[in-house]
Amino acid sequence: VGILRAMDPLTGEVQWEHKEKLPLWAGVLTTRGGLVFTGTGDGYFKAFDAKTGEELWSFQTGSGIISSPITWEMDGEQYIGVVSGYGGAVPLWGGEMAELTKPISQGGSFWAFKLPSWSQASR
Repeated sequence: VGILRAMDPLTGEVQWEHKEKLPLWAGVLTTRGGLVFTGTGDGYFKAFDAKTGEELWSFQTGSGIISSPITWEMDGEQYIGVVSGYGGAVPLWGGEMAELTKPISQGGSFWAFKLPSWSQASR
């Protein structure tokens, strides 16, 4: 149902894509170091290689992610953060999407991760 695609903005050609079983409602953040971050409907926060689309890392946050990742620098280190948590109208939907999202926990939390130094080499 959900597809993350990297496209060449000059040609419109799809460079790579990653498919998920639930819609991808989260925003996408790309770092200067060549990482792409997004969240999934079943609660995974994921990092991809911006050039190849290879999934490099994932972390289960406990609830669906529908927010946009953010990044900041503190004391010379780069951090990535994301809010996790379904709520509001999501559980009230009918049909197939309601059934797909029913087992996902609601609630909210904020997760922050320090990027390893290798990912900041081209900053």
